[in-house]
Amino acid sequence: MTPRRTRLVRVPDLPMFRRAIRELARQAIAADPSDVVVVVPTRGAARQMSRSCREMPAEAFVTRDELYDVLLARLAHPPRRLTVFERDSMMLAAASASSPNVRGAGLPFQIRPGLVAEMLRFYDQLRRQSQTVKRFQELLEDALGGRATDVDRGAERMLRQTAFLADTFRDYERRVRESHACDEHALRDRVLAEQEGSWLQPVRHVVVTVPDWIADPDGLFVADFDLLSRMPGLLTIDIVCTEALLGSGFHERLHGWWPGIDEQEGAGIVDPALSGLPRSRPTLVTPAPAVVAAAAAGHAPTAHVTPAPYWFTFRDREEELIAIARRVVLEDLDRIAIVFKRPLPYLYLAPDTLGSAGIPFEAADALPLAAEPTAAAIDLVLDVVETNVTRQSIVALLRTPHFRLIDAADSLAATTALDRALSAARYLGERSRLEALTAIPTGAAPAFDAAVKAARELAPLFEPSPASTQIRRLLAFLDAHFRPLDESDPFVHRERRARSAVVQTLASLADAHALHHDPLWSIEDLAAAVRRWLGEQTFVPESEGAGVQLLDDQAARYIECDDLTLVGLVENEWPERPKRNIFYPLSLLKALGWPSEKDRRGAAAARFLDLLASASRRVALSTFTLDDEALVTRSMLLDEVPRARLSMVVSDDQAEQEQSEHESVEHEWTELRIGRSPSSDPAFHGSLGPQPARTWSVSAIETYLDCPFKFFAQHVLRLQEEPDDEEVMDPRRQGQFVHQVFEAFFRDWQTAGRQAITPENLDAARGMFAEVVDRALVRLPDAEAGLERTRLLGSPAAAGLGEAVLRMEAERPVAVVERLLEHRLDGDFVFATAAGPRTVSLRGKADRLDLLADGTFRLIDYKLGWPPNKSRALQLPIYGLSAEQQLSASRGRPWMLGEAAYLAFKGPKRVVPLFSSRENRDEILGQAQQRLSDTLDAIESGEFPPKPDDVYRCETCSFACVCRKDYVGSI
Repeated sequence: MTPRRTRLVRVPDLPMFRRAIRELARQAIAADPSDVVVVVPTRGAARQMSRSCREMPAEAFVTRDELYDVLLARLAHPPRRLTVFERDSMMLAAASASSPNVRGAGLPFQIRPGLVAEMLRFYDQLRRQSQTVKRFQELLEDALGGRATDVDRGAERMLRQTAFLADTFRDYERRVRESHACDEHALRDRVLAEQEGSWLQPVRHVVVTVPDWIADPDGLFVADFDLLSRMPGLLTIDIVCTEALLGSGFHERLHGWWPGIDEQEGAGIVDPALSGLPRSRPTLVTPAPAVVAAAAAGHAPTAHVTPAPYWFTFRDREEELIAIARRVVLEDLDRIAIVFKRPLPYLYLAPDTLGSAGIPFEAADALPLAAEPTAAAIDLVLDVVETNVTRQSIVALLRTPHFRLIDAADSLAATTALDRALSAARYLGERSRLEALTAIPTGAAPAFDAAVKAARELAPLFEPSPASTQIRRLLAFLDAHFRPLDESDPFVHRERRARSAVVQTLASLADAHALHHDPLWSIEDLAAAVRRWLGEQTFVPESEGAGVQLLDDQAARYIECDDLTLVGLVENEWPERPKRNIFYPLSLLKALGWPSEKDRRGAAAARFLDLLASASRRVALSTFTLDDEALVTRSMLLDEVPRARLSMVVSDDQAEQEQSEHESVEHEWTELRIGRSPSSDPAFHGSLGPQPARTWSVSAIETYLDCPFKFFAQHVLRLQEEPDDEEVMDPRRQGQFVHQVFEAFFRDWQTAGRQAITPENLDAARGMFAEVVDRALVRLPDAEAGLERTRLLGSPAAAGLGEAVLRMEAERPVAVVERLLEHRLDGDFVFATAAGPRTVSLRGKADRLDLLADGTFRLIDYKLGWPPNKSRALQLPIYGLSAEQQLSASRGRPWMLGEAAYLAFKGPKRVVPLFSSRENRDEILGQAQQRLSDTLDAIESGEFPPKPDDVYRCETCSFACVCRKDYVGSI
């Protein structure tokens, strides 16, 4: 063992912690800058320390994992270090080889990529705790009663699991040895086996600024401390730690590993004159106390002051940042820090809060690579194959700006046209069916050709193949279709880096599988692996390097700042919930060195208290109540605030706390909200002012009666409804199909020389109708054909719609002389209203008009759903009055509406008449004419409020995303 000095440097707080690290680094640099390494928890922390120790090379600040890279690089004959992809592949190979060896009933689980990742994490944890595989197996078998003969079923399953894990770990270690490369654990053994003179340049001085992994998730492990104590050539080890963390249990554990370690106060290293002097501590900014007025019986109200909490409470994370933006003074922004546990939501919100308020900010934290738009585009490619080229997936792939798949100038219009065409063709997926489509509009042709080409290029991914082959097929598609980068784009550099990171990740994964283990992968296996690895890789966006500092709690320990705000103080984040072991309960893991939850909680509280006192001027605490629309509770660490013993001051920005929680900071949304019309303005409630008279269809006017705003969106704005993919026909297509069937039947019936359907020819009509139905069903899928056959022809349980139509006519005494099918009713018609006769221009199509021998006609309307309420019905009575006028004018004799009925598939009755007598007929037709006139008046006056006749219509409305549906019922 190399003679060395091992010292624990105790500091009272984080300001002294940072000063002690700088002084120790300065002393080491004076001897030899290349001899010193400072171990920090994260790259963000390393960046902060390199800024404050500019005289020290930035590469001297390393994380735990980077420390092993430094040691590897300084060996005279270093082995190659395995990548994370290679280690995962080797562990998967070892697990696959070990699973057949499991005795008894086999494994209690399936070997999947996510499980392999957990196995590798568990193996690393064991080895870092200085536990061998043999010792792990012995301890677990003893604890589970492995030598007993009467173990219960649960223990027996866990014993089989232990044997499997031990075999897998041993096989993995064998594969590492045979690869002539090394992982972290083999490298640690190699370093300890090296002679002092065999190093290219040994590390002489290590400054450790992190505790162990129990006190800090990014800390060192037992094996790391053992390595430092025995590493050849290392002369000095300094461990710098705050008193709070030492008191949480780390001090006791450290003395257990290194008995007799020297201890020294940090003030004595920085400046002996500082020893014993009072420390400068920040002021805690708190909300103002709440004043509550109360009155006892017979007495005047008195004001009671409710003590204020130590923290601010906001609605969500966005409002936390908004409140900070309001109180930031645009001076010394780089001395202001915002500290969080979860970087992702705050880094996403910062541009729209701090950035929109004109406050520059800098973020040092890495984001998941999967959060980059380029990585998200890869998911679109996988989705096309996973869903077997459904309409939504292929259209989304064509629309993404990250790929160039269409050469047409207006690719967006072509893709939109293709989307509509595929929906109209009822295309639900399958590449062969896509290629077989023929009725593609000219405008959609470029997008259709691109979709077919993309589907063909991705076709090999449908077939199971070796993992490396599948990944390289995906890479080939990406390489062929990535959109060329525009150098004038302000985001071009970030896009290029993201693409490079994605491609490098996939290429490394393919190489690892080709070299170590190349199982057959289906598209599901490929998609799961790609998403997992892209999610685990990180990507650091470039920053301008100035402004408010956005930091996680690890990097915040190393920054010098005047103003510190801790945000997101909610349960399960402060402290963060530890990742549990999926193989064994904590009671079994304690023998292997796993800590108790009490140890973790104590260390988390110590780190929190250190952060509270780390700023030089003031500190504020912030929590919220809603996260992704779910209620959350504040962190229990807030109960520890009094232990910090900070002086307090009430916020002088109380006005900001009383403002609407929905108000935003000076950005475009604020201006839009302020500039919109007031609630008293008629335009706010759907009033556009006078509109020119137009020819409307009767069905459109009925839509106005259903909901004026839906009429406005569909017939005035002409917005198109988003098509939906369904396994069976939607109601609109079902209606078209039923109409076509009845039209075909009655045409064939008339072509055969027949008009009326009577009791005598009813059976013949039934037979012909069944033949027509069978011909129509041929073009439908089998499952859908069965449903429609039952709907039209019926079943033993209920008669079909066809039977209701045929029987209704056979029961009528007056003969049919002519049928008008799908009859157009277009033109100017005169209707009687309270204000006198009114000429209205209408268009429509009656499902069926039966001209009867007595000079009357029967009007039939097919309804697949329920018949409309007679008090609101418009289509049938207006069609009847219009047909009277049209037939009388065109045939030279008067015709009168004698019968009008709905043939409805739903409801207690199939045949629902519009009226039952002559008097009832005149009343209903009169009401319908007045209702038509009133509706046209409302349309021409421009009144389109969101006021459905039934609020349940809003649940299925296609235009809900553009409707102020929250005003329904208030106007």
